Amino acid sequence: MPLRTPLLFVVAVAFSLTCVVPTDKSGDLRVELSPLPTLLVKDSVRLAAVLMDAAGDTVPAVITYSSSDATVLNVDSTGLLRAVGTGTATLTIRAVAFESAAPAVQVLRVRGKLEVDSVRPMSVRFGDSLEIFGVGLEPDSLFSITLGGVIAQISGFFPADSTQPEREGMLRVWVPPPAPRRATLALLGFAGGLFVPDSFDVAQRDLYEFNDTVPWALGPLPNGIFNPALALEPRFREDGVATIQRDPTDWYTFTNTAAGDRTIVFFSSGAGAQAFGVFLTDSLWWSSPLRDFRVGSSAWTVGLQTYLCGGRSITSNGEPVRIEEVLFPLSIIAIRGLPAGTYHILAPYVPFGQPSPYELLIANSYLSVLPPDAAEENDYCDVATPILGAPPSPLTIDNPHDIDWFTFTVGPPSLFSARVTASHPDADLDLYLVRDFRPDSLPLIRASSLSGQVDSLSALLPGGNYFLIVVDFPGQSTQYALTTTVNAAGAALRSEPAGAAAAERDADLARLKAKRVAAAAARPALSPAVRALVERARR
Repeated sequence: MPLRTPLLFVVAVAFSLTCVVPTDKSGDLRVELSPLPTLLVKDSVRLAAVLMDAAGDTVPAVITYSSSDATVLNVDSTGLLRAVGTGTATLTIRAVAFESAAPAVQVLRVRGKLEVDSVRPMSVRFGDSLEIFGVGLEPDSLFSITLGGVIAQISGFFPADSTQPEREGMLRVWVPPPAPRRATLALLGFAGGLFVPDSFDVAQRDLYEFNDTVPWALGPLPNGIFNPALALEPRFREDGVATIQRDPTDWYTFTNTAAGDRTIVFFSSGAGAQAFGVFLTDSLWWSSPLRDFRVGSSAWTVGLQTYLCGGRSITSNGEPVRIEEVLFPLSIIAIRGLPAGTYHILAPYVPFGQPSPYELLIANSYLSVLPPDAAEENDYCDVATPILGAPPSPLTIDNPHDIDWFTFTVGPPSLFSARVTASHPDADLDLYLVRDFRPDSLPLIRASSLSGQVDSLSALLPGGNYFLIVVDFPGQSTQYALTTTVNAAGAALRSEPAGAAAAERDADLARLKAKRVAAAAARPALSPAVRALVERARR
């Protein structure tokens, strides 16, 4: 009897240490593990596991933890799990002294802070979208994304788990020109750099080719369109089985099913301002015999240095006159209440040896740096604002290189004077006075040549119809005031020396051209306001 008391004491101690019933009574016991989150390197989580019977009741037990690969998952005796490396490991949780109880077994993948599972498609064109699936792809966590060494813009991020958007999801990026034919994808972010081992087949043309001499019909665009990764391709390129020469343009049409606001933004940091000239028109076709574009007999155009009225150019001595402006690699054409119909956008070719990238936005709204004035819409001759009497005040050049058309009629021969005063200190508005002989001709009478905030012109005019055009020379949006006077001249007009008006006109044009050449050498960068508008368009 004295020998049995110590033995009972030892058994009692063993029971208190294991905290389990002394025998494994049932094979229906199982270890349950609470769900685990997605794991990234350096994550840690406290495991919660219990032993449960068939009825779902908890059975007291000591739980042990093990990992098949400690270089991926490390777990200690308390259930603290640490993700120490990328890869896959099996986590096994058992109950001590319950050998027949089903353990909890879970295969876990530890992912890097930045990791790509897959990318599609493998064959793309400029302006296409690549869909990148993986973790760490949230735009705020990335510094850059390149395809073939060319920066790719993000078009959208779609998290798979809204509670952990940085963990996994799909990042969509534009395929940028001039990415090479075989291109690799690289991402750089806070979590490091990543090179996707696959290479992508990049066709050396954009989504809308071939749209050189046949327009790409975009349709009514009820939600507008934006693509920042289109390309002006080289003059020579593969087409079928032979290398042929195609005409160097990109040509689009869109449709207004009803009158409404439209804004076209065409931006190219690589095109080069001197080769830049995009215009919008209501009538355009390609003439195969002439190998050139033609506008309709009553067409108007709006575009940098490209302005037609009734299918006619402004002329001097029978030769077309170029409206002088400081060139930017940017065109913003905002039209308020554009009538129903189909319209054409023509973009120039840039003679580089590789595709030159550009961005195109067509919005079904009016985007502008400054609020438009009460005279809008008067960007083309068909909607010119009557100027005599009380013109709206203040008037506005609401976008870079906005142009305002005004119309007036002179009865008896008169002396016409106009004066424009801009409010912005860097503005320089010019004036063009044009005789309206439509449909035959639009001869230039006078063009201003003054630099600075104030400009003016005057001319002796015979009776007839006229246009006064206010042109934004430097691309500086501004408000301005315009005053005009018409005084009967009579004999003064008849006494003007023969050829004097033509000589003054030629001198005006020479001064304007010289001003543009001088300004081109010191062409300003896009203003912060214009950059903000471009960024707003991109969103």
